[in-house]
Amino acid sequence: MAGTKAGNVQNLAGERLDKAKLERMMRNGKKPHRSQLPPPPQANGLREDHELFYFFKEAEITHLHSHKETRSWSEVPAKTARKTDQQVLDSMWVYTYKFDKHHRFQKFKARLVVRGDQQRNVTAQETYAATLAGRSFRMLVSIAARFDLELKQYDVSNAFVNADIDRTVYMRMPPGYRKQGTILQLNKALYGLRISPLLWQRHFTAFLLEIGFSPVPHEPCCMIRDGVFIFFYVDDIILASSKRHAEVARKVEEELKQRYNLTGGKDLQWFLGVEVIRDREKRKIWLSQKAYVEKIARLATNKDQRHNTPMARVELVAREGLATPGEINLYQRKIGSLLFAAVNTRPDVAFPVSRLARFLTNPGPLHQEAADRVLLYLESTKLLSLSFGGDDQLVVASDASFADNTADRKSSQGYVIKLFGGLIAWRANKQDTITTSTTEAELLALSQVAKESMFVRMLLEELRVELTEKTITIQCDNTQTIRLINEEISQLTTKLRHVDIHNHWLRQEAKRKSIRVVYVPSGEMLADHRCQ
Repeated sequence: MAGTKAGNVQNLAGERLDKAKLERMMRNGKKPHRSQLPPPPQANGLREDHELFYFFKEAEITHLHSHKETRSWSEVPAKTARKTDQQVLDSMWVYTYKFDKHHRFQKFKARLVVRGDQQRNVTAQETYAATLAGRSFRMLVSIAARFDLELKQYDVSNAFVNADIDRTVYMRMPPGYRKQGTILQLNKALYGLRISPLLWQRHFTAFLLEIGFSPVPHEPCCMIRDGVFIFFYVDDIILASSKRHAEVARKVEEELKQRYNLTGGKDLQWFLGVEVIRDREKRKIWLSQKAYVEKIARLATNKDQRHNTPMARVELVAREGLATPGEINLYQRKIGSLLFAAVNTRPDVAFPVSRLARFLTNPGPLHQEAADRVLLYLESTKLLSLSFGGDDQLVVASDASFADNTADRKSSQGYVIKLFGGLIAWRANKQDTITTSTTEAELLALSQVAKESMFVRMLLEELRVELTEKTITIQCDNTQTIRLINEEISQLTTKLRHVDIHNHWLRQEAKRKSIRVVYVPSGEMLADHRCQ
């Protein structure tokens, strides 16, 4: 086969693989494991000596054919851009493998992208496109578990090129297919162009409005039509519906397929790297990042340590010397990887990751060791998942740890919000301002979670999900703070205006019966270990 040679190649796991055997597997349609494949070609081009050159070349041709069908560009003379002093952007190929959930090979992928990073005079305001909030996704999962909704997942192939481009953009022809004196004028929003995500979002939202969906004001990536919810993250789509709305959901699917090259339609199993596990009979759903945790655990450099907790009760301080660029890069990779787990399915590491993120620019050996501890803790607890399903309505808890940051004596705070028995929102962070008492720190923490929980309630109303209790009950373990908020004539003695403002706002909302703050002992406090 063209471009292949006999011998051994280095695979993704660092093992040796016989190239001739790999070629036979591909010819026979067998699905090798991820670890049996060589790295895909680099973005700077497909070389003929790559072990799987022929297969990636076929993927290129297939991809270009799809652009021909969508009329993504027009060939124009290069002098057209020169006459108007227009910038001509480079193009490049990006090669990847597609795997199933068991890491078995599915297909070769080659995508032509435009070098949008070369564009001049493009601001973030011009290119911002909303994406589905993690909180909103977990709300959907919690609602689906509670009301036994169908959850179907779809993907729009080559989504961006469905959107027309709203400006003149020129691009050089793709490597390997160039013509002398010819460039391309884009007609569609190609991948890589900074404006493309926004153009696609506008296009897709307009189509959903056209077929009868109504927007959810505070979640731009969710819309409703006759009892059917549609949630989307760029080109990943989830349809949620009850059994009595099955016919509407079927019609929506047909309309989507008529307009787009839509794949999927099976029960939701993976979404943005999160595995969705479901027991319909028990009305339970679990969100797991087991596979992701196994992957990032390889970043740990000290693999001997094993602990039952993610972080030691030791105050981390700034490094006195200077870290090398290599040390900084490694540490930032660790923390960035940990953050993705902490904000999606692992609230138990939210506080340590938040604390470790303060040392991104100059990490020391102790910071690296602490990051390794969190990585290895996650690996040893990789089977832990977020659980959804239950009769609880809305459970909210807040806590603060007064002046626990010795460097600046700012306090830490944390909160959790549960909906129908599932954790949908949490946060553990350092307060922006210094307080002078535990009560003041607790007030700031309560103000934070009160605003977040009121937003959650508003979003539920927009999703047409009713709660039996209109007043939000917030758990707190500080009696003095509760007294200040609930008692009619109680007054906070503080000279800190910002704290006094939060106190008055909380008292106002308590009088309006928007919130009710109740006492819960520290040992039973849901939010307690999130901020200590």
